[in-house]
Amino acid sequence: MITMVSTIANGGTYIKPRIVKQIVNSETGEVTNIKPVTKDRVISEDTAKKMLSMMNSVVAEGTGKNAQVLGYSIGGKTGTSEDGVNTGKYVTSFIGVAPISDPEVAILITLYNPTGEGGHQGGGVAAPIGSQVFGEILPYLEIKKDNEESGEKQEVEVPNIIGMTVKEAKETLENLGLEIEIKEEEENNSNQEKTITKQLPKAGIKIKQGTSVIVFV
Repeated sequence: MITMVSTIANGGTYIKPRIVKQIVNSETGEVTNIKPVTKDRVISEDTAKKMLSMMNSVVAEGTGKNAQVLGYSIGGKTGTSEDGVNTGKYVTSFIGVAPISDPEVAILITLYNPTGEGGHQGGGVAAPIGSQVFGEILPYLEIKKDNEESGEKQEVEVPNIIGMTVKEAKETLENLGLEIEIKEEEENNSNQEKTITKQLPKAGIKIKQGTSVIVFV
């Protein structure tokens, strides 16, 4: 199962699993690296991307949402199956990959006949463990959070700056991470003490930080 998910994470190419990454001779210090062996393409790159997107949706808003880790995009699939016929016992699992933007880690959590308060569903008992594991591994490997990696900017609400001077409005907008663009309705020299008569976007609209608010004086 891990090999299957890793193949999806690797863009559809099967890479033979390794148990040993390198061998170090304790006497000479000589290091022998065990290189990854790339095999055949199993699925197309396009199909792999679609699968990752679906797995991301499972964690973002589906049965795997208990596997979420703040700041990281996680992909996964929960599993719940009966252990035999009419035994009343279950095998519960969560398999996941992270981060979706550039996968580096794949994990599989399998619980045999869980009997705790969370029940026996994969999303209820296995996915939370996945969250704990990813929550430890990703920071340990110093993998940047997705919003840091992409430079994603936060949304802020545009304030009401009508009636303010240009100087006051500029300071207010800059404190929110917004830019100011001044439009003069009359031909004269710009003045920081002029009063703003109109603004675009209007107050209350949410926009990304770094966006310019157009003001008329």
